[in-house]
Amino acid sequence: MSLLNIGMSGLTASMAALNTTSNNVANAAVVGYSRQQVLSSSVAGGQYGGGAGVNVDGIRRISDQYQVAQLWHSSSSLGYANTQQSYHSQVETVFNTDGNNISEGLDALFAALNASMEKPSETAYRQGVLNEAKALSQRINSISDSLSAQTTQIESQISASVNEINTQLETIARLNTEIQASANNGNPSASLLDSRDVAIDDLAKIIDIRVTEESNGMVNISLAQGQPLLAGTTTSTLVTSPLASNPTLNQVSIEFGQSSFPVDDNTGGSLGALLDYRDNDLANSITFTNEMAKNLADEFNSVLKNGTDLNGATPTMDLFSYDANNPAGTLTLTSGFTSDMLAFGQDGTPGDNSNLRALVEIANTNFAFGSINATTTMGDAFAAKIGQLGSTARQASLNAETSTQLQMDAQAQWSSTSGVNLDEEGANLIKYQQQYQANAKIISTADQLFQTLLSSI
Repeated sequence: MSLLNIGMSGLTASMAALNTTSNNVANAAVVGYSRQQVLSSSVAGGQYGGGAGVNVDGIRRISDQYQVAQLWHSSSSLGYANTQQSYHSQVETVFNTDGNNISEGLDALFAALNASMEKPSETAYRQGVLNEAKALSQRINSISDSLSAQTTQIESQISASVNEINTQLETIARLNTEIQASANNGNPSASLLDSRDVAIDDLAKIIDIRVTEESNGMVNISLAQGQPLLAGTTTSTLVTSPLASNPTLNQVSIEFGQSSFPVDDNTGGSLGALLDYRDNDLANSITFTNEMAKNLADEFNSVLKNGTDLNGATPTMDLFSYDANNPAGTLTLTSGFTSDMLAFGQDGTPGDNSNLRALVEIANTNFAFGSINATTTMGDAFAAKIGQLGSTARQASLNAETSTQLQMDAQAQWSSTSGVNLDEEGANLIKYQQQYQANAKIISTADQLFQTLLSSI
């Protein structure tokens, strides 16, 4: 009977190994699945001091939490870098599009003014100046509209990110509860641990987090700066509210119990990238286009006021008008302004182009552009802005490539430990099948011996 028991224990152990290996193979393509391994030990105390078979002690989940933490960190970095790269690439395209090129618009406007120098009283030339002035204002409007659309898109993504974070925190809290319950009944469920790791990774893509595990199997989560997100089964709630300085934008805050913590540009992940880009690079681009619109309109309006129009009268209407709260988005030719109102002269005599010369000289006039920290001409300011955007976009692209490689490396390291190697599992299936057959042979042999013994009695 000892031989039979040994064979039965081996048969049971081989079957457990076959089941576990089969489960690994079946879940090889499941995201976040950690391969499993049967734990077994020899049973001591057999006859003549030998063993008495094998025990199946349990099934072990193969996981290195350091590698898992590195994977989460790389996910946060990649989420940040990809979001930054996407928006920097978009805004560079907006400014570089031919139809939005302000330098070309300025060149066309000053070319029309120069063409009017010979015949300042000619209606066709005057109308050409108005046409180019309108086209230039539309270029500025177009850039402003694109930046406004980007702002709207970012605000929508911020709201969606906040909702996703709250959902993931609730999911992880629920898994914490289930994992603790399964731990109380024995070993924690491997599938629950995998599901929690995947949920944490999804969360890490949105915000940079720090995870600590308690002795009861639960995890606590906080932001990298220390603000609490999850303590066991108690979750914080992220909320949005209008910024005091700009009600059109959202302030993100963490509410945990009776405490509230603002979420800033250093949050990391895709949400941190959105806030950082919105509050810095996008805000700077909006300021630049407003400075361009204001400088253009104010200077042209000011110079025109010093001259006389086609009828020899002092102008009573500005060429450009705009809303001071949104110069670039509202810049336009003043309604009712006609070509004969252009004050090209100064003494009221026909053919006088004295003030027209001052208008042409605007091309060489320096203006203060705080957004690029420069005092220069409008054309050079736009060229400098294009260069700045190009440099930033290239760096964002390089950062995204680096983060992608680091994430791939972290994934490879995790896979080398926790991932399923189908070749290895295939070999294991053959090995465990042979073990099963050998143990079945032992049982068969034990049965034959037993039958022989019975027949000899």
